[in-house]
Parts: sequence; structure tokens; C-alpha cells
Amino acid sequence: MNKKAADQRNILWKYFFYLGFSYGPMVYTMARTMFVEKLGLLKNSDITDGIAIGELMPGAVFVDFVSYLGFLLNKARGTFAAVLAFIAPSFLLMLILSFLYTRYGELPLVQHILRGLSAIMIALIIKVIIDIYNSAVKRPVYLAVSVVALLLLIIDVNIVSILITGVTTVLLYGIYTGELTFKKTRITLPDSRSIITFIKNHLWTVWLTAGLIAVNTTLYFISPDMALMNGNLFKIGLFTFGNGYTMLPFISKEVVSTFHWLTPKEFSDGIVMGQITPGPVVIIATFIGYKVGGLLGALTATVSIFLPSTMLVALVAKPFIRYKDNTWVLQALKGILASFIGLLTLVVAQMAKTNITDYKTALFALVSIVLFIYTKINPVILLVIGIVVSLFMFR
Repeated sequence: MNKKAADQRNILWKYFFYLGFSYGPMVYTMARTMFVEKLGLLKNSDITDGIAIGELMPGAVFVDFVSYLGFLLNKARGTFAAVLAFIAPSFLLMLILSFLYTRYGELPLVQHILRGLSAIMIALIIKVIIDIYNSAVKRPVYLAVSVVALLLLIIDVNIVSILITGVTTVLLYGIYTGELTFKKTRITLPDSRSIITFIKNHLWTVWLTAGLIAVNTTLYFISPDMALMNGNLFKIGLFTFGNGYTMLPFISKEVVSTFHWLTPKEFSDGIVMGQITPGPVVIIATFIGYKVGGLLGALTATVSIFLPSTMLVALVAKPFIRYKDNTWVLQALKGILASFIGLLTLVVAQMAKTNITDYKTALFALVSIVLFIYTKINPVILLVIGIVVSLFMFR
């Protein structure tokens, strides 16, 4: 590694902090621009692999994606540094909004801003779909998987089942065409030395888990509600697959229906505030934590929702890298990416139905699509312009 690359890795947090200001799928575009085209630290395939990892892991897809890139750049240390820096802008903004909400209870001009941002988001998701299609999903079988994923999602099939269906389909197709053969697949069981080395290299998970238990046990004596909140958010972050939106019903059940920490209206307002921040929708955990335990509650709640998937990525990223060039693994990833296109397509359709309500929002989306496809405009710049224009255009 040359000195320039080493210096870039040492200030890794700066790049991911900047990436933390990107909204939704623009994370992929900005990461590709920053780490592949500008810095040359990663390859195009690393970005697509990161998307697949995001879909495979529980928790927020974009956070898992960032975790994987951080691991590629600086191993486990890079994973946690990347997530911490990536979440920081959204956490700080959500903290400010939570403070203002508890004092004044109103969000002036939010609806005007969201109308413009939603139109830009629709355009950006379309650009992401085009990028994924061009880089990984061009064959008829993959397009078929995309269509099937879309149809299954429409009839409310579990997202994990959809991904399994996509992977199974492309693997069976590969076996049928002879592209995949069992003779080419060599499975080597790890020896005792490898197992011991793995345990030694990942002892940090034991200490981290023990530390979390100790901290939350201490918090229980300070505020039982805060400790219960952290435990429930950690559980949701560990076991909920799909994306941030699939986590919302579970969060609502715990914080609204079971423990009544938030009213239904407060929970709804928290989602709106989460949309204002550039982070994942589950940044609502910061708002929940603030309502339950102030600043300390906001901090611990945010850690609790994002830490589980970050730990998992740090654990499985190395084996994934080792086997990702295997023919079977590559085919499986194609199935995931093809399914991902189907899922994104429905997201676009749903957002368009809700947000493209007049000629103004339609024009907003159309202009944004043209700019994303035919220019190299920085998504953050377009986002800032969109906020300013929205304040005048939709009032």
C-alpha cells in the first residue's frame, strides 16, 4: 500500500461522514464516485457486492452497505468507523429535530420540503436501478427474477422469501444450463488451527457483547424503560431482514402498542423527521431514545438499532470476500441483485403514486432523472437546490 492510500485509510471517517449526507440510494452513487472513481480505493464490483451484502444482512440496507465498504478499507476497525461516521450527520440532525419537537411540537415547512425531496428520491432510485441493470443484470433469466420479485412483493410475500426465491432460481438455471457443476465446487472444512485463529481474531465480539450487557444492566437501575428500549431495539436490529421500512412495524409494536413510550402521532411525526435527515428511516430510534431518556437515551437507542448488523458484517465480510469469486456465489449474488431491482421498482411505483400528485412534482422528478442520467451532478448539490426550490415552488 502506498503512502497516499495509507493516509486516505487513516482518515476514513471523513469520507463516510460526507457520505452520511446522502439520501437513500444516492449512497450507492456517491460511494461509487468517491471510492472508485475519485480515490481509486475500491472497484466497481465492490460496490455491487456491498449492495448484495446489504440485502443479505439484517438491519438497514444502506448501513450494512457502508459497513462492508468500511471492512474492505480497514477491516473490523474500518467497519465501525465507517458506520459511526455515516450515521453521525443523521443522528445530530435528528437530535436537533427531537429537541425542537419536544419544545414546539410543530415542523414548519416540512411538507413543502418533502414534496421536492420525494421527487428527487424517485429519480435517484430510477438511476440506481439503471446502474445495477447495466453492471450486473442483463440476461433474460435475471430480468425474469426481477419481475417475479416484484410480483411476490406486491402480494406481500416476506422479503427474505423473495431473496431466497431469486437465488434458488438462478442457481437452478445455472445447473440446468451446465454453467454450475458440483465438480467445480470444492468445500474445505476448516481445521482446528483455522478455528482457533478465527476465535482469536474475533474475541472483540465477546468483549463488546459483555460490555453491552454490563452497560444496559447499569442503565436498568437508572431507567428501566431505557434499558428495555435498548434491548428491544437491539433485538429488532438483529433479527429483522429486508430494509429500514420492514423494521418500522416491529418498532411501532414495541414503543407504541406494548410500552406506550410514544403515541401513534408521535411515532408518525418521528418517521417524518427521519425523512428530513439523510440517514435510514430507522434513525427514528434517536427520536424514540430522546423521548424515553433524553440525550443518553437517544445515544443508546441509536447504537442499539445499528450495532447488531454492523457486528455481523464485520464477522462475515472476510469469508464472503474469500468465496465471492466462486461461481456459485457469483450466481447467487446475481439472483439477489436481480431481486433487488424488482424491490426497488415497487418502491418507485409506490413513491410516485404518493408523491407525484401534480405537474410540479412530475416536473421535479423528470428534471432530476435527466440530470442524474445525462450529467455528473453531485446528488448533494441537487438535493440542496431541491430544498431551496421546494420552499418557493410548493408553498
